Amino acid sequence: MRPAAGCLHARRRRIVAAGVALIASAGLGAACSPAGAGSTSPPSSRETATTLPASFQVGIHTFHWTDNSRTHLTAELAAAPGRVLTTEVRYPTLDGRAGGEVVDAPPAPAGRPFPVIVFAHGFITEPDDYAAMLDAWVEAGFVVVSPVFPDENTSTMDADGGEDNGTVQNNLENDVYAEPGDIVFVLRQLSSLAGQPWGSHLAGVLNLSDLALAGQSDGASVVAALGYASGFASLYRQLPSVPKAVAVMSGTLWTTTFTGSPGTYASGPASPALLQIQSDADGCNFPSAAKPLWRALEPGLSAKWFVTLFGANHLDPFQGRGRWAAVVDSVTTKFFELALRWRVPTVSAASVTRAGTVAGVATVSQKRAYDMPVVPPIGGCPS
Repeated sequence: MRPAAGCLHARRRRIVAAGVALIASAGLGAACSPAGAGSTSPPSSRETATTLPASFQVGIHTFHWTDNSRTHLTAELAAAPGRVLTTEVRYPTLDGRAGGEVVDAPPAPAGRPFPVIVFAHGFITEPDDYAAMLDAWVEAGFVVVSPVFPDENTSTMDADGGEDNGTVQNNLENDVYAEPGDIVFVLRQLSSLAGQPWGSHLAGVLNLSDLALAGQSDGASVVAALGYASGFASLYRQLPSVPKAVAVMSGTLWTTTFTGSPGTYASGPASPALLQIQSDADGCNFPSAAKPLWRALEPGLSAKWFVTLFGANHLDPFQGRGRWAAVVDSVTTKFFELALRWRVPTVSAASVTRAGTVAGVATVSQKRAYDMPVVPPIGGCPS
């Protein structure tokens, strides 16, 4: 889905490198170490404690991978050689800075390997736009992997003049149907990190057996399709491990794709746990579009939560803005902790519900989507 006008350029990157604060632009691969950059010896760490800290800090490394086995679905980039997937990996460290991300910081030794969340960004956005939420997950002890999708990101859109060209926007957005394959490719790259430049520093840090998928807007629809749609079952089987959780934020099911049908959305005893978040005032992904996905999946799931945000627009709750942001950070973190059995003695199904229930801000249902009132949509999607 296209983000609401006025929210397209709200990104900010908070990075510290070599002990010096760095204010970075958010273009494709900005403020990230190029492939092979950084020390060739393992980073050191100040950590000596054997117990997990209450909160980690955030290290970040950016990989630059190209999938030469696939191309683009859209004419604008069809001639490009392969699919370039710049991928940010945020991970727990104790050598970070409060409120910032430290490039190539030494990973925290205690607690590893850490559960992994793959995050799919929305249309005309990039992972940096969601840094506040992604960092909150890392601070809780997760590794967060966020690829920059090659056609839908802001830099590609700007380069093609898509900000002012609705036809180009529509064409580039059609590449969303290739993004489930991008996630599979990135996860397979992560499975062989030890042999990649700088990847040896993350050896033993990622636990790909405890895997979750998350996404917002178009990215939410991507992870929903990969996790539950029969048309993507062959891709699902190529994942290095079965996801245990899927978080769908402002997403919907696909009724068609650029190349055919997504098939049937369904769930069963072996399906990942589901957290679906939707605003009742979202003028980009309408509430009525979110409910069919929940109705298709809810009957077969024992672990599922539908969170309704009251009066939020399409992007603010997931980008650290507004009264909903703290609720989103809390309920998603509790959901991942429970589904991935991370610090599980302190987490229960009830704690997920409590985290998503704040009077006047959000409510949670585990049976049916909240009966959303008729609220004038806020914002909208740029044409």
